Amino acid sequence: MKTKFILYLIIFFSLNVYSQDSLSIKEIYNENYLTYRKDNNELFNGIAHKFKHKDHLLGTAEFKNGVLIKLTTYFNGKKRIISEEKLYNDNGKIEKRINYEYSKDYKWIEYYDENGNKILEEDYSNGKLVFKCPFLNNKRNGIQISINEKGEKSECKFLNGKYIKN
Repeated sequence: MKTKFILYLIIFFSLNVYSQDSLSIKEIYNENYLTYRKDNNELFNGIAHKFKHKDHLLGTAEFKNGVLIKLTTYFNGKKRIISEEKLYNDNGKIEKRINYEYSKDYKWIEYYDENGNKILEEDYSNGKLVFKCPFLNNKRNGIQISINEKGEKSECKFLNGKYIKN
């Protein structure tokens, strides 16, 4: 009996801690870079869904204290397969962008600094790194690494967006 009571308490508190509002994009509005619920004008915490028709999910936007923290876009189709995710910092600048391939296990990730400038791009095929390139001032800068299907690694160097011959 005591074990059941403790289990109920854990479930109750975890639902309260992790519960978020789930609304349509039409039920929120933006003002001064913050997002509010239309029904009570309070800062929005949760996920807003954008649908085409009734059941075709186009994307979601996740908010914390009215600030956008994540955008998710889905491929067009019956299955809900993620096409792109964008994660944002507390200042509303993009931190990371992940694009997914529809038909195979391939994704490319872009990382950004606190000002929204791209600093790194990585590509993965079947969970393995196949491409990596650092950026400075949104230009390729440093050693770019490519790994082909045979596992052979090639490198080339960029400086301020320009290819440097060896």
